Amino acid sequence: MESKSGSMNEKMVSQEHDTERTINKKDNKAKNEVLTYIRDYRVMTNLKYRLITNILIPFLAIFTSMLIACSKTIWAWIGVIVIVYDFYMMCEVVQDYFCFGCMCKKNAFGMHFLKTGFNGVRYFENAVLVDILVRPLRIGITILIASIPFIKFGVNIWSIFDIIMISSIVSVGSLNIFRYMDLGMYIYLLALIVIFPAIAGSIAVLIYGAKIWFIAPVLAVVLVGVIAATYYHMMVRIRRSYVDV
Repeated sequence: MESKSGSMNEKMVSQEHDTERTINKKDNKAKNEVLTYIRDYRVMTNLKYRLITNILIPFLAIFTSMLIACSKTIWAWIGVIVIVYDFYMMCEVVQDYFCFGCMCKKNAFGMHFLKTGFNGVRYFENAVLVDILVRPLRIGITILIASIPFIKFGVNIWSIFDIIMISSIVSVGSLNIFRYMDLGMYIYLLALIVIFPAIAGSIAVLIYGAKIWFIAPVLAVVLVGVIAATYYHMMVRIRRSYVDV
């Protein structure tokens, strides 16, 4: 009996170890998958692009907002939205041209390297996905930090969340247009039109956001849909560019 109970205990311990190994393997696989996506993003984007888009431009937007907020006047708040926010969204929309460029256009420059290897498409798809996901994160951190003084002055936190969602929708959604364009002049002109919904929507939620509480989850759902649709669109164009002549 003792030997039987001992073998049962050993079997249970062995099963626990097997379960633990399985969990560890899945965790390591997930970590390796995430690291692979990040590595491909770093390969496809140069260091200057990442520093300017993820650090320099957000820092300038935050620093300027903090300076303007010191005046504590309504005209300063309007200045933040119209001037600083306008500049930030212009950079957010236009900066993609200097990395991924007109990748959706047939026979676009810079896309020929996809035909030189078997894994080129997968690497590029991973980089595009990370770039899309980084945008809402970057916008959220920037706007949230820049809005700290205004939250202290009484601006509703849900209104800030709405602004983040609207800005992210415009930033990600604009990729479906601007990645077909290869002339910088037209990109800058069109960007002035594209960012108008972001500015108008931000002003609207600052005024009515606290009253329309349900708009926040609606915008979050819309953002998820825009991200999914944009990524699918990019994947289709990337795979077609692989076989274009």
